[in-house]
Amino acid sequence: MVSEHSMTVVRLDEISAIERERTASAVQSLLVTRGVIVPNDRRDQLWQPSTWKPGPEAATVVEPTSWFDGFLQTADNGVDISVDRDAYHPVENDEAPRCPRCDAEAPADYTESYAEWLEAWMVEGHEPSFSCGSCYRSTPVGDWNGRFSVLVGAPAVTFLNWPPISHGHLAELRDALGGRTGIVSSHW
Repeated sequence: MVSEHSMTVVRLDEISAIERERTASAVQSLLVTRGVIVPNDRRDQLWQPSTWKPGPEAATVVEPTSWFDGFLQTADNGVDISVDRDAYHPVENDEAPRCPRCDAEAPADYTESYAEWLEAWMVEGHEPSFSCGSCYRSTPVGDWNGRFSVLVGAPAVTFLNWPPISHGHLAELRDALGGRTGIVSSHW
C-alpha cells in the first residue's frame, strides 16, 4: 500500500476574491522566479495532476535529504496554488492543537463540537475561538499550535509528497501570503 503526504501553507484571514487572486499570483511568481516550480508539461490525472512540478531549484527550499533525487521521479510530486477558500485537513494525521500560550491540549469542546464549528467556519466564514482549560486564554482556532489540525482559508500553497520544506522557505511563503497563516501537514 502506498501512502501520500502534503504540506499546505494557507492564509486564514478573509480577503476579497480579487485580493486572493493577486496574492496567489504573487506567490506563484515568487516560486517560478526562484526556479522552485515550473509548469507541469507531463500532466496526467493519475500520475502528475498538479499544474506545477518541482523546478531546477526545488532542492534549495527543502531540508537536506538522501531521497531528493527519488522524489523528483515520484508520482504526484507537484505543487497546487489555490485561490478558492477551502478546508485543509490532516486526514490520518488529525490531532487537536495545543494552546499557543501554555501548550496545554485543546479543550474537550474542540473535539466534541468539531463538525459544528468546522461547518460554521467553512460555510459561514466564522472562525471559532476556544478557551484554554489551563491558562483560560481564548484564541481563534487558527492560532493554536499544531500542524495536524484542520484550517480554513485562501489562498493556499500545497506541496505534494515533497521532502520537508525548510523553515526559511516556509517563513517566506507565509510572508508572501500575508496576514495570519497556518500550516497543515496531511497524510493518507
